[in-house]
Amino acid sequence: MTMPRRHKRNKGTALILVLWLVAALSLVVLASAHGIRQQTRQVGLGLERLRSESVLDAALQLAAQRLLAEKGAPARYRRQRMTLGPHEVWLEITPANGLVDVNVASDALLQALLQKAGGLAPGEAAILTSRIRDYLDPDDVPGGVGGAEAAQYRAAGWPSLPRNSSLDDLSELKSVLGMTPALYEIIAPYLGINGQQRIAIGSAPAALIDALTGEPGLGARIHSSPPETQAGMLLSGAASEFFTSATAGGAQAVRIRAFVQTEGERWWQREAWIDLSERPDGLTPWTTLSLEPTRRVNKPEQEFNP
Repeated sequence: MTMPRRHKRNKGTALILVLWLVAALSLVVLASAHGIRQQTRQVGLGLERLRSESVLDAALQLAAQRLLAEKGAPARYRRQRMTLGPHEVWLEITPANGLVDVNVASDALLQALLQKAGGLAPGEAAILTSRIRDYLDPDDVPGGVGGAEAAQYRAAGWPSLPRNSSLDDLSELKSVLGMTPALYEIIAPYLGINGQQRIAIGSAPAALIDALTGEPGLGARIHSSPPETQAGMLLSGAASEFFTSATAGGAQAVRIRAFVQTEGERWWQREAWIDLSERPDGLTPWTTLSLEPTRRVNKPEQEFNP
């Protein structure tokens, strides 16, 4: 006895539906498994960040204590290592007087920073320098080459307007018309608020010296030389006007960057600005001016000396 064709078609349709259902359930299972793996990875990274942060915080505190003990000695830029249990922390210590203060720096210095460190063309660097000046100055008249005040910001649909006063927070530079997040990230390590027009040679990061002079390796050679010979190595040539050999007493404001590598071969960084001025009534003998969140970074470009 043969099965009616209609029954065969129904049976075939049912089989196809079952196969589709199985495939759909498989996709759901795979998606759920992928989601679980992603969540597990995120949780793992979160725990790794917290563990790294505890190590970095301890390193920042110890570095601040050591700097306080050296208070009064000439400020100087340095890279060093610190061992905390099984962890080796790399530290970069930069006194504020070794950085560029956009509030008071000359146009020539700002333009050189934007061009040589930031990678802008000379014309682009000149325009952005004018716009930084206009962002800070108290008037509403565009100055320099390609300057911009409130009218130009509105015409460009820019989300902010000029501050028309000195910066207290350097991240406000990201609000300048034409400043990109990428460019700010490049120049930010070379910026500080110190009230000085020139950069103290002994306090300046080697990379900043290299960039402004156009001589790779010069910064490292200067920092490895006796203080009394450093000025002679730099205070000549086109970039000499950007630097000073003045070695006043220890800088009050200092930036400390701490780096640590985890077992997953990832590097984590935390940055703090501290003021070493007397603070007898505080919880610590120094003032923490700012403390950046812990974040993942690439391996520091240069090995830190022990």
